Amino acid sequence: MTSLLGVLFGVLSIICGAFFDHVPLSSLLNLTAFVIVLCGSFAAGMVHFGAGSLVNGLKSVVWLVKPPRTDLHKFINQVAEWSTLARSQGTLALENVLPEVEDPFQRQGLQMIVDNTSPEDFGAILGVMEDKIGRTQSMAGEVWEALGGYSPTIGVMGAVMGLIHVMMRLDHPSELGEGIATAFIATVYGVGFANLIALPMGAKLKQLAKELERERHVVIQGFMLLAEGKPGIVIRQNLQSFLEDKKQKAKDGGDEALDAATQPAE
Repeated sequence: MTSLLGVLFGVLSIICGAFFDHVPLSSLLNLTAFVIVLCGSFAAGMVHFGAGSLVNGLKSVVWLVKPPRTDLHKFINQVAEWSTLARSQGTLALENVLPEVEDPFQRQGLQMIVDNTSPEDFGAILGVMEDKIGRTQSMAGEVWEALGGYSPTIGVMGAVMGLIHVMMRLDHPSELGEGIATAFIATVYGVGFANLIALPMGAKLKQLAKELERERHVVIQGFMLLAEGKPGIVIRQNLQSFLEDKKQKAKDGGDEALDAATQPAE
């Protein structure tokens, strides 16, 4: 949600800047420039990534509101309970809890436990699945970063097209000023879309993809322990250590940033 608020604040800052500089807000609205920049940028993105990846990149915008996070604390408790059930009634008893697992990645892991997949094959199969999911999720950020790279150039193209139109009407001097101003609106759209929306959104989505990858590594470790028949208490202790390491790394990173900020200049 904060990401969307940041985008909204960025757009409002441009509008407020134009208002304070007594620039008519109507002069910032130009349908032709909008179509050239947006359609041109997405067309270039389609050539670069293909229609499927481009559509997935657009759909991933909802991650900014509700990212597909994994509740690791809930997962740790679940896998510990599954271990207790499997040790007391056998791995086939886990088949009854399969419909309750919503996450496809976790459902596949539990299904392999039910199928008595060997721990060696288990890790390899989940690793391949994790790699495929990771590539798909990271692609969303790459799509938006690419759009941010294309849009300024497309905006310049729109401005040049507008200037060409102005030059063709030099016999109407009264229209030159307005025509030139309108031509440069495409540049504003291109640079604004890149730096206020596309590039920050791409960086945010790539960051989310890395966090989701780390969460899946914890999930894989949990299923590996479950496949090895470890007791629930051992699984819980092992997986909670990953969470503690993650918190410690975040704390260390914050302390380093604080030390750097408070270090006196030489």
